[in-house]
Amino acid sequence: MELIMETSLLVDSHPQSVQAAEPEQSAWGAFPRISPSPTPRVEESEFPDDLTVVSTRQLRVLCNQAYRLLDRDFPPMEALHRYELLVEEIERREVQAEARTAPVRARSGFRDNALFSRFELFSDGTMVGHVKYEMKGSHAVLIQAVVDPRFDAVDVEPALVREVLLNAHKRRIAVVPYCPRVRAFLTEFPQYRALLPADQRRRLEASLRD
Repeated sequence: MELIMETSLLVDSHPQSVQAAEPEQSAWGAFPRISPSPTPRVEESEFPDDLTVVSTRQLRVLCNQAYRLLDRDFPPMEALHRYELLVEEIERREVQAEARTAPVRARSGFRDNALFSRFELFSDGTMVGHVKYEMKGSHAVLIQAVVDPRFDAVDVEPALVREVLLNAHKRRIAVVPYCPRVRAFLTEFPQYRALLPADQRRRLEASLRD
């Protein structure tokens, strides 16, 4: 009788030990699924690890985003550091662009310098003038025309504005003649108004009649 009772105790104790282990295993297995928070990884993924592989356009977008974060009452701790990294990379590329284009400037010509957002006119390797612009959607707003004081503006300015209008028209870029010098050119040479988008041409002509 004692032997039977001892055996039954051994049999009963075995499933209890198994049942006690199962909750520990299931609880341990569920822990990794609920504890990690995905938010930090998402925030880190929004800022590139290597800025050298990011396009210049994307760099400027990220720079604007970082600047807006800094403008808050309580900006994130890493916002200033990231903003400085972005500005440093953009400035580094500007220096490289200047170095790369130096041999090209030995020739006369015209180009759209998208990095500096300006149309540039060269003569014998020297930039004689440029027109600063700002992209607003599909429109290029011509902001300011600048002529190197070492050159005669009477000769340079018409050539500069003419090249800007022809180049923009060829590339199907809608220009907005906000710059007073560009508007003066279109007043003196009305035949070039045909290169403007229809809505801008009507606005210009209406302003000239007033």
